[in-house]
Amino acid sequence: MANETTLEKSEITKPKRSLRFKVGVFLLIVNTPIGYGGSALAAVIGLKTKHPAIGAGAALGIYILSWNMLGLGIWMAGPEGLKLVKDLRKRWFRKKKTQPETFDPSTG
Repeated sequence: MANETTLEKSEITKPKRSLRFKVGVFLLIVNTPIGYGGSALAAVIGLKTKHPAIGAGAALGIYILSWNMLGLGIWMAGPEGLKLVKDLRKRWFRKKKTQPETFDPSTG
C-alpha cells in the first residue's frame, strides 16, 4: 500500500528540473531582450559619445553574443525547454480578447 501512495504522488508532481535545464531556459528567455536592447543601447551610446564606429562594433558584438546565448540555451534546455519558452512567450504576449460591444436599445 505504501508503494502505491508514493507512486501516485510521483505521477502527480512535476519532475525535478536540472540546473542545466534551468540555465538553458533562462538563456532562451533573456537572449532576445539582450540582443536587441543591448545592440540598440550600444549604438545610441556610440552616437552620443561621437564614436559611432565603436558603438556599431559593440552593438554587433552584443547581437552576436545573443545568438550564442540562443544556441547554448537550445543545447542546454533541449526540445522540452524550447517548447516551454515558446509557450511562455505566447502566454506573455498574447492580446487579451475584448468583448464586442453589444447594442442595448434601452440605453440608446
